[in-house]
Amino acid sequence: MAAWGLLHDRAAQLAPLLFTWFDLGATAIVLLIAGTLLAGMFMFIRIASDDSDRYKVLKEMVETLFGTPAHLRQQPENNADKAIVKTDKSAEAAIAAFSEPCPACSETVTERDSTCPSCGLQLL
Repeated sequence: MAAWGLLHDRAAQLAPLLFTWFDLGATAIVLLIAGTLLAGMFMFIRIASDDSDRYKVLKEMVETLFGTPAHLRQQPENNADKAIVKTDKSAEAAIAAFSEPCPACSETVTERDSTCPSCGLQLL
């Protein structure tokens, strides 16, 4: 019984020391994980905001998730060609004459009519 009492007393003395080391180790691990996540976020932001083409795929992914989707973004190399095509199409549409039936009364209206002469419907 006396040996058991001494062993119990020795364990009672070591317990706070073991818990202190355990607490320090757990705190160090948590701080290490938090620091790694923070460094990873900084690197991700740095890569995503890089203007070079090294991380082009990653940058497009970030833009799609947090910015304008890729299919809505303007492509710098194709802008001049598309602008010319759009200008030509709009010029052709302005020149082309048309006549259609009015949606309300079916009387024929032309591109010169802003309202239907028969029923007064506002045309677009």
